[in-house]
Amino acid sequence: MKKTCIILWLLAVAPSATAEESEPRLDDPVEPKKNPVQPAQPSGPLVPDDGRVEKEGETHFGKIAVVGSRQVIRGGIASIAENLRVELNKITGEAGRRQKLPIIIRLYGKVGEEERKRSVVSEIVEIQGHHQLRLHIHLAKGVDHDLLRYHLMELFLYERGLGDGQKVAEGERVIVKPWLVVGMLEALAIKKGEADKKIYQTDQSYFKILPLQEVFDASESEWRDLEGRQPLAFRAISGALVSALLRQPDGRPSMGKYLADVATFKGEVENLMRKHFPGMNKSRNSLEKWVDLEMAELGTSHMTEVYSIAETDKRLESILKLRYRDDKKSVTTVGIDGYKDILKLEPAERFTAVAGARAELERLSYRCFPSYRPLLSEYEMILRDVITGKDKDISVRLEKLTDIRMKLQEAGKRVRDYLDWFYITQSNEVGGDFKQYRELSDALQREALRPGGDDVTEKYLDQIQQLFGGE
Repeated sequence: MKKTCIILWLLAVAPSATAEESEPRLDDPVEPKKNPVQPAQPSGPLVPDDGRVEKEGETHFGKIAVVGSRQVIRGGIASIAENLRVELNKITGEAGRRQKLPIIIRLYGKVGEEERKRSVVSEIVEIQGHHQLRLHIHLAKGVDHDLLRYHLMELFLYERGLGDGQKVAEGERVIVKPWLVVGMLEALAIKKGEADKKIYQTDQSYFKILPLQEVFDASESEWRDLEGRQPLAFRAISGALVSALLRQPDGRPSMGKYLADVATFKGEVENLMRKHFPGMNKSRNSLEKWVDLEMAELGTSHMTEVYSIAETDKRLESILKLRYRDDKKSVTTVGIDGYKDILKLEPAERFTAVAGARAELERLSYRCFPSYRPLLSEYEMILRDVITGKDKDISVRLEKLTDIRMKLQEAGKRVRDYLDWFYITQSNEVGGDFKQYRELSDALQREALRPGGDDVTEKYLDQIQQLFGGE
């Protein structure tokens, strides 16, 4: 009888001990777990009135499985993951490569619930000698597309580093550094012509902002804590380095072999590069110069293109943002009209807060519509005043700049209308004067003959564009 009581007591205690385990994390580097513990689901299982536990929905793409939430969300995430896998295979010259290890993406919660400190957590577990890659996503803040792509690329690189039977000793950690994840994503964007060329158009060496060794050594937490121009430098250096490696003789197949070794490699980053890329037999200084040349080439192709008035103003509006850390050390973003918050900071903090905006203003000046250059200079002077902590009628100056920008946009619209009228009147069968053309255009708008904002077709096209990654 005593034995029976002891057994029943052990069975009752075991589940509670498991539940006390913390939610899985993946801090760089990673130690594969041999006894995986399922994370406590924030939302809990679905239990109908009759007491049955409903099975969670699943969506599969080969060895990619997405579990939880609604079908439309699962399908979208699975599609993004599969497309990224295919793109990675193509850029390494292995279009037919099959995924060796399963990747399981679990979705928790829903939009509006209490936010978690980390909304995306990845982990590697080992089950009966086989590795499994997992990604846990809490939906309280929705799905951050960039964060999702980062962690998916991270897991695909781990899959390549462990999928061919690479041995991991007891207690050994596998490592894929952020520079390689960011660099591969940037290389894919460059290949598709979607990379932001302007980040490579700078008159200051990024290595003066962020040395190459710091780029190689940065963990994920250190990378996310970068400030000012450092995140831009990290992205540009990583993207240029990976792009340069792919452009080496036999660069694509060499990259595939490099990715197979990188997760379990112990030693200097350059040594593994030299092993797979013979042309990489360079010193640290030579490597930096080589990457500098690659960045110069990546930034040269579109330097002569000039933005329209509308495009210039759109980009200007997007870069007039000031970022600083509040009392709780959280990053806060304000528009330039919130400059008074920056004036309260210490000198070094003020400099960091406006550094990103100043760098972007400089790059925009290369390709902005010519009439905007004096405005960019004035914004630059305002930012300098913010750094010094002096409010020299900044509010009045900002109002004047806003007024000038509105007038430039109106002038741009009038020029466009005039060019449309000129084109029409040059046709053989259509004639008229500009005044009549403007009256007709205004009449069409008043009579709502043009589709409005609630037009069903327009809404449908907008949804399709958002679904496929458009703005």
